[in-house]
Amino acid sequence: MKQRLIRSYGGIDTEGTREVGRRTCEVLGSMARTLKDKAVDRFLTLYLVNDAFTRKGLRSLPATRLQKLVFLSEWPMIKEHKKAFNFYFIKLIHGPFSKELGGDARKLVQARLLQRHWFVPTRNARLLLDDFCDLIERNESFVQHIRTANDVCAQVPLKQLLDMIYGLSWRGGRTIRDLPPRTPMLYPMQPEKIVSEFDIADDEVEDLLMNFDPEIVNDLVQATEEMRIGKLRTYEQVSCTLRSEV
Repeated sequence: MKQRLIRSYGGIDTEGTREVGRRTCEVLGSMARTLKDKAVDRFLTLYLVNDAFTRKGLRSLPATRLQKLVFLSEWPMIKEHKKAFNFYFIKLIHGPFSKELGGDARKLVQARLLQRHWFVPTRNARLLLDDFCDLIERNESFVQHIRTANDVCAQVPLKQLLDMIYGLSWRGGRTIRDLPPRTPMLYPMQPEKIVSEFDIADDEVEDLLMNFDPEIVNDLVQATEEMRIGKLRTYEQVSCTLRSEV
C-alpha cells in the first residue's frame, strides 16, 4: 500500500525549504483566497467527505484524516497546474495541516452540512451535492483526484496513513518526515502557472456561498420552523372554532 501511495503521488516538487519558504511568503502576501476560492474549497471539501462516507463506507472522519485526504487531493492538482483547492498546507507534528481547511470544516458544521462529531455529512449536504451535480460532472478531471485519494487512503488505519505520508519523498533525497516543523508544503499557484481552473459560474458561486453561510442557513431554518408552527396554530384555531360552533 505504501508503494502504491508513493507511485500515485510521487515526490513534492520544491527548490529547498528556504526557497519554498521565501516564495510562499511572497504568494501569501499577494494571493489571499477570494470568495470564489472559498466557495470552491468548501464545495470540494464537502464532496470529498460525502464521497468517503457514501462510496468508501466510512462511519467517521477525524479531523486529522480529513486534513490528509484533502492534502492528497490538492497535491496532484497542483503538480498538474490545475487550480481547484486553494488551501495552504504546512508540516506540523501530525503531517500536512491547513488552518484554512480547519476553518472551512467548522463553517460546514455551522451551516448544518456536516455533523459536529466525526464530520458525518447530513441530509442537507447530500441534497446540496445533488443540486450541483452538473458542477461536479463539468469538473470531472478535478473530482477524479479526490476520488483517487479516497480510494487509496480513506480506509487506511490513521497511524498507517500518517506513516505513508511521512515516507513520501521530498527533493534532495529527504522525506516529509525529515522536514522541519512549519515547512510550507502546498499553496495556491500563481496565475501564470495555471493550466486549467475549476469551472464554476458566478451565480453558482453566489448560491454556494449562501448555502455555506451559517447565519443565512439558520435564518432559513428558523423561518421554516415559524411557518410550520404558524400552520399548526392556524389549524388549531380552525378546529377550536368548529368545535365551538357545534
